[in-house]
Amino acid sequence: MAGEDSQLIGQIGLHNAKRWLDKSTRVAKAWSHEDLGLKELLEFTWPHDNSFSFDLGGQFRGEKLEGQYFLAEIKNYKSESNLPEHYRSFLAKCYVAFTKKPQLCDHFLWISWSPFQARKWDHHTTAATVKESVLHERKRIFDTDDQGQALALLDVAAVSAVADRLWLITLCDKQLQLVLSPEHHGEVLKLMKVNEG
Repeated sequence: MAGEDSQLIGQIGLHNAKRWLDKSTRVAKAWSHEDLGLKELLEFTWPHDNSFSFDLGGQFRGEKLEGQYFLAEIKNYKSESNLPEHYRSFLAKCYVAFTKKPQLCDHFLWISWSPFQARKWDHHTTAATVKESVLHERKRIFDTDDQGQALALLDVAAVSAVADRLWLITLCDKQLQLVLSPEHHGEVLKLMKVNEG
C-alpha cells in the first residue's frame, strides 16, 4: 500500500509540475511517459547499467529560452527525507544525458515540494557538486570502483556544462493557486502569437 501511495503522490506531483510549467507561458510543449511517441526523449541508459528516465521533458518559448529543451525530475516530497540522495542521482543522470544527447539538454530542472540541505543550497548547482555526484555513480558510468580511474575518465567540460544548466525550483501546493486560469492563459497565448506575427 505504501508503494501505491508513493506512486500516486508522484503522479500528482508530475501533473502539478507540468501544469505549473505550462501555465508559466514559457513552455511551448512538455511531455511525460504518458505521451506516446515522445517518451523516448526522456529515456537514457547508464553506460554500464540499466536504463533510467527523467519525469518530464519539454521545450521553452520566448526570448533567450526560445526553442531550448529541458529535462526535469519531479519530487513531490513534503519534507527533506532522502531528497539529497535523489538529487545526487539526478546530477549523475544529467551528466550521462548530456554526454549522450546534448541537443536535448539545454536545461535540467529539479522540481520539488521541499528544499533540502538548505545550508548548502548555494552549492547544489556547482561543478564541484556535479563532479562529486558523478564520481559517486562511477560504477554505473565508468565501470570502475576506483575513484582515481573514474577521475581520469571524467569529462570535466561536461561536468561544467551540466552545472551551468541546472535549475532548482521549489513549489508548494498553495503556489499552484497562482497559476493563470485557463481563460487568462488562452488570452496570454493569443497575445503572444499576435506579437510574434
